[in-house]
Amino acid sequence: MQVLRIGGSLFVGIRNLCCWKRFFALIDTAFIHRRAENNVGDFACTPGNYFDLGRHEFFGFTQEVPSCNLAVLGGGQVFRDVVNSTIYNLGRAKKRVVWGVGISPKDRASVGYDLVEGNCDLVSTRNWGIEGCEYVPCASAMSPLFDKAPEPTHDVVLFNHAKKSDKLVRVSGMREQNNHAGTMADAVKFIASGATVVTNSFHGTYWAMCLGRKVLCVPFNRKFEFFRENPVMVSPDDWPDQIKNAERREGVLQDARVLNQQFYEKVQNLI
Repeated sequence: MQVLRIGGSLFVGIRNLCCWKRFFALIDTAFIHRRAENNVGDFACTPGNYFDLGRHEFFGFTQEVPSCNLAVLGGGQVFRDVVNSTIYNLGRAKKRVVWGVGISPKDRASVGYDLVEGNCDLVSTRNWGIEGCEYVPCASAMSPLFDKAPEPTHDVVLFNHAKKSDKLVRVSGMREQNNHAGTMADAVKFIASGATVVTNSFHGTYWAMCLGRKVLCVPFNRKFEFFRENPVMVSPDDWPDQIKNAERREGVLQDARVLNQQFYEKVQNLI
């Protein structure tokens, strides 16, 4: 072993220092989710924000995951990212879990799903009714923000997707916020301010239902069709005439929390 003596003290050589650094950098859990944009839902949906799985770090899907006991992929609409990460970035993870990822019927029938299922210990999806895949809603429902939400102060608010709202009709004077503005706390506070929430954001829809608000969803693709109880859905050009048809869905928050807690216990049993 190479040793350097400086001022009467012993220093391990650079090569050995690097070895020790790698040893001490070993983590229990790597949480992998989409982190490159400002989408508040992408940052909020990782279960690493809510569940204790030991010493952990967060990674984007394109990053190589270091040696760890467990890699947790998701949540979010990230199935293709999960497939690629499973192939290229998880070689040093002992156990692998897919948690609450958006998996469509087409995804479920694909070779990519077979690859993920064959290389992961547990796979779950936030989409209801996907045959052979455990249903676990987005883990963001575990946030304590839903326990202390303020009462509504406006009849209707609009929470829109920052990149998918070109065709969305606006109503003059209506309070509006997008899903790239601020934190989850900011988003939940805004959504809670409306007795009725109009939204074309997936997490806007989910969080409004978790808060027990009436919801009018303006979908831009099929990912909005896989809640256990879907919201009322309308088109982007006539939603102002449909506000009276908005409905609330009971038990969304409680159901999501129970299912996430049960899945967490399964993950704990792996490690």
